[in-house]
Amino acid sequence: MSYLPKTSVSNRLYGAMKRTHTAVLLTCILGAFLWMAPGCSSDPNVEGAKLDLRNKDYDRALENIAEALARDPANAEAYELKGQVLQAQAAEVPDADEYMGVIHEMLEAYDAALAADPGLGNSVSNALTMAYADVFRKGVQAFNRGSDNSDEFPVAAAYFGLASEIRPDSSGPYVNQAFAFLNGGMEDDAIAPLEMAIETGDTQKNTLLFLGDIYNRRENQEKAMEVFGLAAELYPEDADIQSQLLNLYVQTGQAEQAMAEYEAAVQQDPNNETLLYNYGSLLLEAEQFDEAIHYLGRAAEAGPDYANAHFNLGAAYINKAVALNDRISAMDDALREERSDLEADEIAAREAEMDVLAEERRGLFEEALAPLTQARGLIDANGDDATAICQALYTAYVQTNQMDRVEAVADCAGYGN
Repeated sequence: MSYLPKTSVSNRLYGAMKRTHTAVLLTCILGAFLWMAPGCSSDPNVEGAKLDLRNKDYDRALENIAEALARDPANAEAYELKGQVLQAQAAEVPDADEYMGVIHEMLEAYDAALAADPGLGNSVSNALTMAYADVFRKGVQAFNRGSDNSDEFPVAAAYFGLASEIRPDSSGPYVNQAFAFLNGGMEDDAIAPLEMAIETGDTQKNTLLFLGDIYNRRENQEKAMEVFGLAAELYPEDADIQSQLLNLYVQTGQAEQAMAEYEAAVQQDPNNETLLYNYGSLLLEAEQFDEAIHYLGRAAEAGPDYANAHFNLGAAYINKAVALNDRISAMDDALREERSDLEADEIAAREAEMDVLAEERRGLFEEALAPLTQARGLIDANGDDATAICQALYTAYVQTNQMDRVEAVADCAGYGN
C-alpha cells in the first residue's frame, strides 16, 4: 500500500512566488472572504461559486465550478476554489470514510491548481497546512478512542495515512499510523509506515526497535540487521538495542565476525566502557564465560556507574555457574547409571570431582553478588526497574544459602506473596 500522493509535496507545499495582482476592483473587495485568493475572476461561474461557498451551499458551488472547468479545463482559480469548497465541506462530514473521500478530492483539486498555475503555491500550502492539522487531529482522537474500542485503531491508521499523503516528507504521520496498526493487532500493516518513518528522518528508539523486531520474527534477518545496526549507531550505549543486535549476530552465525570486530575496536580503544561492554556481552551470548567476565569486568572498572556492565558481569558469573551445574547434573546421572559397574575407588573419585565442581559453582554465585548489588544500587538511584537484577540476586542468594537476604529481595524480584 502506498501513501504517497500523485503530486509531490514539493509541488503542493512549496510553490513559486505568490501571485500578485495589480488591480483590485471595489466589487471584488466587497465580495471577498476568508477562503478566497485575492483577485476577481472573469468567469461568472467562479464568482457564483465563491458566493455559494460563502453561503455554505457546497453542492451548488461545485456545480458552478464544474461549469467553469468545462469551458476552461486549465482554470487554475477554479481548481483552487474547488479545493477550498471541498475542504470546507469535509469539515462538516461526520462519517470517516466519506470525510477521507472528500479530502482526497480536495488534494486532487489543489494538485490541478498547482499544475495550472505554480504561482498558487503559497495559498495552497496554507490551505494544506490547515487540512493536515485537521486530519492529524482526527487520527489522534480515533487513536485515543481505541483504548475503549479497538475497532478505532484501523480508523486512526487511515487518518494518519491520509495525513501522510498531505505531507509525505513528514515522519510523524507514518510513526503514528504504524503504532495505530500495532495497537490494532495489524503488525504486517505496520511495516510500510515504519519504513517510511525512518526514511523520512525518524530516529526514535522505539521506531527502530519495533521494525527490527518485526523483521527478525519474520526471519528477515538481513533487514533486521540493517535496522538494529542503524539503531546501534544512533544509541551506542543503549542496552536493549545492543542486546537485540548481539542476539541477531548469534542467530545469523556472525558471532565470530562480530567478536573479531569488537576485539579490534577494544585494542584500539582499551578503556572505552561501551566497547568493552558490547564485546563482553557478545562473549556472554556466545557462552564464553571466562572471556565475558574479563571484558565485562574491565567495562565495570572503566565505568563504575555503568549499571548494565555490572549487571552483565553478575549475569556472566551466574550463567557460568548454571553451565557448571548442568555439568554436575550430567555427571551425577551418569554415576547413578554406572554405579553398579564401578569400583568403590572410582565412585569416590567421581563424587570427589563433583564436590570440587559444586564448590566452584558456589564460588561463582558468590562472585556474582558484588556486581549485581552494585547494579541494583545504580538502577534504584535512577528510578529504573530493578526486577531482572533482583531476580538474579535472588538466585545467587539461594545458591549461597543466604536465606535472610533471599527474603529481603523477594518482593523486588516479583516473587513475594
